[in-house]
Amino acid sequence: MTKLYSNIDFSEIKRKCGELSSALQNNREALVDALSGYQCKNVTEDEILRSVDVLSNIEKNSQYFRKKIYGVTSFLPLNQPIYASVCFGFIPSLMAENVCIRPPTAMHTHYKRFEKILNLSEFSPALSISYEDKELFLSQRVKITDAVIFTGTPENAIKVRKHFRKNTLFILNGAGHNPLIVSRDADIDLAVESAKRVVLYNQGQDCAGPNTILVHNDIYDLFRERLISDLKNIEDKVGPYSDYKNIVGPNSDIDHSVKIASVFKAYRPYCTYGGDVNPINGMIKPTVFEKELSLGGNYKEFFAPVFFLQRYYHDQELTHYFSDPLYATNAMYISLFGTSEYIHNQLSEHFHLPDSILSNTDLHREEHGYLPYGGQGPAASCLWYEGNRISGSTLPQRDIYHYLVEPYNG
Repeated sequence: MTKLYSNIDFSEIKRKCGELSSALQNNREALVDALSGYQCKNVTEDEILRSVDVLSNIEKNSQYFRKKIYGVTSFLPLNQPIYASVCFGFIPSLMAENVCIRPPTAMHTHYKRFEKILNLSEFSPALSISYEDKELFLSQRVKITDAVIFTGTPENAIKVRKHFRKNTLFILNGAGHNPLIVSRDADIDLAVESAKRVVLYNQGQDCAGPNTILVHNDIYDLFRERLISDLKNIEDKVGPYSDYKNIVGPNSDIDHSVKIASVFKAYRPYCTYGGDVNPINGMIKPTVFEKELSLGGNYKEFFAPVFFLQRYYHDQELTHYFSDPLYATNAMYISLFGTSEYIHNQLSEHFHLPDSILSNTDLHREEHGYLPYGGQGPAASCLWYEGNRISGSTLPQRDIYHYLVEPYNG
């Protein structure tokens, strides 16, 4: 049983959210500069917009702010330091007495620069940041934590989860396949723009990026030509973060470029554009692979700006991708451009609930921090509580309320 603490005054919640929202907007340029050694300017600006969006719409989640729990511990992802801190640190700190977030080690230097511009603890005293070694951090947090928010791989989640009590709510945000489907009646311009948006964002390191882009044969050549033409037009916007015009920079983990080079070598027969990898500075340039769906679907996540195009010839052929055993574990979202009888009427809800199928848009357009996020695949997102795994989307403020507050708020 979770011990509940003081009642929450929602007018105070709105006030604190408003103050942080204003500070983010007023410090936009300073935040861009502070993170210019870690990510592109357009990503930092996007993070600020997303953070302001959730803070300005916190009233949509007002029903979850009733009573405070004690401790929340958050492990941040390698990307989106501002937005992740707001969603997985600041907002939980409004419904708990003691919240601590730990950025990944590779981010520490850059996060400290961010913290100098905007100290989140000044907006919510319940929130603190830790740069301790992970094992020491865990030992400090285990006994005082009611809920854990973890973003990363299921394998790493298991290693962390085993340290916590069985009655600790463990919220996992993982990664999904998130395929884009471009059917024969798709708007090609719309589909190409969407593909560029979700693949190039943050150098392809975002878990919302698609592992494959399934394109109908009737429009495949036109889609491919338009995409590669557009990629050639932005070749002068690929380079160091310090050049603010760039929209694709080096990988956050320089060593990942070494790993990806061997992966690219294995996929060499399918490369039709790009493939340039620099293990010295971590730069992985936008790359196109082409492999017919009949030769097997792609379920590999590259964590790089990779467009993996797969030609299919008829709608029913899509079943080969979605029925493969490799798909189910990471089932998350589908972005469908045009129409598909198979997707609309035959795809099992065991993999995809209706709201996980996006029509003529993509996850970057539809994601909001006040809405549930994730999918049915247990490696995409899930909760662990009392020894049980609950598959489905997550929303920390909702999940903390439903599992730790509502049952005991007599």
